[in-house]
Amino acid sequence: MMITTFCSSMMITTFCSSMINTTFCSSMMITTFCSSMMITTFCSSMMITTFCSSMMITTFCSSIMITTFCSSMMYDDYNFMNSMMITTFCSSMMITAFCSSMMITTFCSSMMITTLFSSMIITTFCSSMMITTFCSSMMIKTLCSSMMITTFCSNMMITTF
Repeated sequence: MMITTFCSSMMITTFCSSMINTTFCSSMMITTFCSSMMITTFCSSMMITTFCSSMMITTFCSSIMITTFCSSMMYDDYNFMNSMMITTFCSSMMITAFCSSMMITTFCSSMMITTLFSSMIITTFCSSMMITTFCSSMMIKTLCSSMMITTFCSNMMITTF
């Protein structure tokens, strides 16, 4: 009887150890998955920021070139009517370039805000996943402890008997 109980307690201990190891491994995998998700989101935001910066620089350069072209045209032309038409054309070109840069800036801001929110949601999701795994491991440890205590008590009673 004592040998049987001892063997049972050994099996329960082994089962509990394997359960704790499994839970630990799961938590490790979830942590790795969450880290990779956060790194991916961070990289995406970096790429969007770079893309937006390049777009804004391109637009800014275009507006500078248009301004230079318009200035040279106005200085070279002596006919008043021609210079008036060129001035109007240049003004409209500069306004267009300015509006484009404004729209690109707004688009980039919204893209960066969206990415920030995505990373916040992923971070929250990952935190909840890790907390759930931690709680599961705690419950398994408690279950295993109670199983081992029960077996130990059975041992004691059988020994007494």
